[in-house]
Amino acid sequence: MWMSIKAAPHTSLIQRSWVKCRRHISSLSCEVPTVDCNNLFLTQLPSPLPLDTHTLCLQSNLLSALETPLLQTLPNLTELDLSQNRFSSVRTLTSTQPQTPSLRSLLSLHMEENQLRAFSGLGSLLRLHLNNNHLTSIDPLWFTTLPLEVLPERGFQALASLRSLVLGGMGLKGLPERALEGLDSLESLSFYDNLLTTVPTQALRRLPGLKFLDLNKNRLKLGLNNMEELVAIERAAMENLPELTKLEITNNPRLSYIHPQAFFQLGRLESLMLNSNALTALHQHTVLSLPRLREVNPLTFFTFCYVTALF
Repeated sequence: MWMSIKAAPHTSLIQRSWVKCRRHISSLSCEVPTVDCNNLFLTQLPSPLPLDTHTLCLQSNLLSALETPLLQTLPNLTELDLSQNRFSSVRTLTSTQPQTPSLRSLLSLHMEENQLRAFSGLGSLLRLHLNNNHLTSIDPLWFTTLPLEVLPERGFQALASLRSLVLGGMGLKGLPERALEGLDSLESLSFYDNLLTTVPTQALRRLPGLKFLDLNKNRLKLGLNNMEELVAIERAAMENLPELTKLEITNNPRLSYIHPQAFFQLGRLESLMLNSNALTALHQHTVLSLPRLREVNPLTFFTFCYVTALF
C-alpha cells in the first residue's frame, strides 16, 4: 500500500510533485506498521502520517529539524531512523513543556552520519546509534566547541533502559570512571574506530549487564603486571586482541616461559615490555610473529632473537 504525502520544497520538481512514502507491514514475528520515506530529499516531516505507525524510516533526506508535535501524534512509534540527514541536535525530540508529552514509546533511534553536536534524553530508549557525528557533548549543559576526546561523567544517566550503544568513529581518547554510570540495562557497547589506548576497565565496571564489547580499531595497550602467580603464557593467549599496539608483562617474579606462538595474532604490536620477570630467553618465532615490533625491553631479548634468526 502506498500513501501520498506532500513533500517539503527542495527543487522545483519536488515542490510541484507528490512524494510517495511506502507503508507496509514488516516483522518476522508480528505485524509492525512501517512508513518508509527514505531517499526522498525531504527537508521537513511528511504529513499526515498514519496514526498506527510503529516504524518511521527517514534515512538519507535533508532534514535538519523535526516538527515534534507531529511525531507526538504517533502514540505507537517505537523506532525512528533519521540517519544520514543534517541534524546538529536532537533536543527537539524531548519536550521541556510539562503539558506536552515526549516520545515516550520510542525504543530505537538511529542518528548515524548526521552533524550532531549535542544529545540528550529519551528515557525509554533501548537502542541508540550515534556513529560518525560531531558530538562534543552528551548533555547540553556540557556543550563545548572542542572535539569530543573524553566522555563526561554521568552523561547517559537518563538512559537506564538502554540495551545497545554504538559510539564509533568519535575520536574518543578516554573514559572517566563514571562516564557510563546509569546504563544498568546496557548489554552491547561499541567504541569501534576511536583513539583509546587502554581498556576503560573502571568505567566498564559500572555496566553490570554488559555482554558484548567492541574495541576494534583502537590503539590499545595491555598490562599484565605484578602477578605473583603467573608462571607461563600459553599459545594464542592474545588471539582476541588484533588491535593491540603495546603489551606490558612486567614484575612477574615466577614468569619463566612464553610459548613461541603466544603472540602470533598481534599483527599491530609495536612495543613489548618484559622487565623484572624470570625469563631467560625468548624463542625466535615470538619476535618473528610480530611484524611491526619496534621496541623490546629488556633489549637483550631482542638481540638474542635477532642473532638466532640470522643463524
